[in-house]
Amino acid sequence: MYGVDEVLIIGATARAAAFSAYRAGLRPRCMDLFADTDLAERWPVARFDPDRDADDLERTAASFGCPHWLYTGSMEGRPDLVERLSGVGRRLGNGPEVLRRVRDPWLVSASLGKAGLPAPELRIPAEARKSAGRWLRKSRVSAGGVSVQWEGAATNDPGPDDYCQRFIEGETYSALFVAAAGKSRLIGTALQLPGPPDTPFLYGGNIAPWPVGGATETVRRVGDVLAADFGLVGLFGVDFILNDDVPWTIEVNPRYTASVELYEAVYQRPFLADHIRACLNDELGMGPRPLHDAWVYGKAVVYAPCRLRFQGENNHDWQCEDYRPPWVADLPAAGTVIEAGEPVLTILRMGRTAQDCRERLEQSVKLRRERLERSREA
Repeated sequence: MYGVDEVLIIGATARAAAFSAYRAGLRPRCMDLFADTDLAERWPVARFDPDRDADDLERTAASFGCPHWLYTGSMEGRPDLVERLSGVGRRLGNGPEVLRRVRDPWLVSASLGKAGLPAPELRIPAEARKSAGRWLRKSRVSAGGVSVQWEGAATNDPGPDDYCQRFIEGETYSALFVAAAGKSRLIGTALQLPGPPDTPFLYGGNIAPWPVGGATETVRRVGDVLAADFGLVGLFGVDFILNDDVPWTIEVNPRYTASVELYEAVYQRPFLADHIRACLNDELGMGPRPLHDAWVYGKAVVYAPCRLRFQGENNHDWQCEDYRPPWVADLPAAGTVIEAGEPVLTILRMGRTAQDCRERLEQSVKLRRERLERSREA
C-alpha cells in the first residue's frame, strides 16, 4: 500500500494496532510496555517503557529496520520522543509540533470556543482550589485517564503539566475521525466505559457504534475545527461528555485509538489503511457504508482486583485473518505477577444492540474479576 510493507508500531500497547496493520496488508513490528503473549507469538516485539527505556529508543527502533513507523496511546504525551524518532523512518501520524499544540488544553479550548463549540472551563490547580464547583485535575502528558483525579481529593502537588477542568455531568463518549489536508471525516461515536469503582477515570473500554443522536453534527464540527486549526493527519479521537445532547470536548487523542479495532469489526474495513492514505497522500477517502444486520462490538479492560499471579491463557482458536476480534486479548505470560489496580487483559464481546453488548461485557468483566481473585498472590 503506497510503498508501505513493514511498519513499526510504538506505544503503551501495540496489539490492536498490529492486528489492524495486518488486516491492511502490512507486516507489523512492535515496541510496547507489555509484549503480551498474543502479540509476541505472531510478530516481533520488544518491550519498551518510554520512561525507563528512553535512552535506547532510537537504537531499539532502528533494529527493526522498518522504513515506516506509527505510534499509539501514551506517545502523544511525549512529543520529545516522537521527535527523536524522525531519523528512524517515515512517520505515519502527527509530528511533534502538532502534538505540542493539540495536547495543550488551553489551545484546544480556545479553538473550539472561537467556533462556538462547547468545551469545559479550565483553571490552573491553584485557582481551581479557590473556585466553586467540581474540578478534575489532569495532565497533558498522560493517557488513559491514569493521572485524572478530583482536585479536592488530590494528595500530591500539581506538576508543571497539570491543569484543572470543570467537571461536566454525563456519560463519556469518544468520536473517531480521519483527517487530511485540513479536513476531517467522522467514522463513528462510541460509549466509553469507566474504570473500576475505586479508579473510575481510568480507561475502561468502548462500545461501538453508540449513536449520540442530535449531537452528531456538533461532534462532526469539532473534528473539522480541530483538523483545520491544528493540522491533524490520519486517525484521531476526541473524548466528550454528553450532557442534555450537548457534546463537551474533554480531550483530543491525535493517533490510532483503542476503538479502531471495534469499528473495523463493525464495518469489515481496515481503517489503518485510511490512516496511511491520509498521512502519505492527503486522501480523506469515503466514509464507511453501513452494513445490514451489523453487530455492535465492545471491549473492556480488566484491572487486577488484588495482587495476583496470572495463571496463563491463550486464544489460539481465534483466527486473526477475520475482522471479528478475539474474546480475550492482551494476555500476559503465565506466572506474571500483576499488582492490584494494574491492567490484566482485555475482554471483547459483540451484541445485537449497544445495550446488549454492554450487558455482556459487564457480566464477563464481573466473572473474570471473580476468577482473578482466586489467583491472589500473597
